[in-house]
Amino acid sequence: MKTISPPSLADIELDLPLRRVTDDLSAFTDRLSLSAGAEKGYAGFAAEVHPVGEIAERAIGHAVEITRFLALAGTSERAQVAYFFDMLVALLLLNNAAMITVALTPPRLPVDFAARQRVLGDVIAAVGGDTGFAEIARKAFVYGEIGEPAAVETVFHAATVPALDDIRDGRPTVLGLEQGLSLMAFMREQASPAILVERAALQLDDADRFAQAVQEDAELDRERLDRLQRACHGANLLAAADLARACLIDAVTAGDQPLRTRIEALAQRLVEQRLKDIVMFAAAMADRLWELRRMQAETAGRFKPL
Repeated sequence: MKTISPPSLADIELDLPLRRVTDDLSAFTDRLSLSAGAEKGYAGFAAEVHPVGEIAERAIGHAVEITRFLALAGTSERAQVAYFFDMLVALLLLNNAAMITVALTPPRLPVDFAARQRVLGDVIAAVGGDTGFAEIARKAFVYGEIGEPAAVETVFHAATVPALDDIRDGRPTVLGLEQGLSLMAFMREQASPAILVERAALQLDDADRFAQAVQEDAELDRERLDRLQRACHGANLLAAADLARACLIDAVTAGDQPLRTRIEALAQRLVEQRLKDIVMFAAAMADRLWELRRMQAETAGRFKPL
């Protein structure tokens, strides 16, 4: 009687050509334009409308592929799992970046609040009994002191992998296990977390300068005052995004403790408590990614490359 083997990672047919991979935090910060000057650029960024629902659906799509990887890993040779492990780390990095972006983006519509609730629910369900992590997540998704608008009946579906012809460079998309080679390349092409941290420091300097201009000039007209306040807010949003992204990238690359200390110090300069909480949320996610990387290193040492 012929034995039918269960599906495993060895059955994945890897696609070519390679696709450019962009995480949602990178796409978030890339929307800044300083062509009209820093003040107008940051102010314009603060007024940007982001597709929160689409970002949430990408987070769901990444989670589906993570679950798929884990299911196949359970029926795969350990050497195969070790060889493909970067795919799992990349999917988790993309998933975490999307979830943080949902928390970071100011909600403007009822559907945006619904997306935040969905992603927060997914985070809490995923961490199980880790009450400390769940509490950090809840704080990161708080927005304002007033109650959220009435819930809207919105169903969020997992985003799917687009066809090659539909891909636009610089735009985040979901990738599946079949795009494993692109995911592996993505892991090797990360931005420098140290540079992201220093960029965040410059953005916070700009925010301080805008705030000081408001305080020192009592005769500002309403238009300039509004622009300076929005510029300060925009600079803080961008700094929080860069600090959060630096946490994630540092965890899957160097794991530099002095850099984490620098991130934590800069986060204290953020003007909104919710932004500080989001960076703390990113740091908690980064700790899990670092632990996964440590396990990967231990596992990889036992096997030679396939």
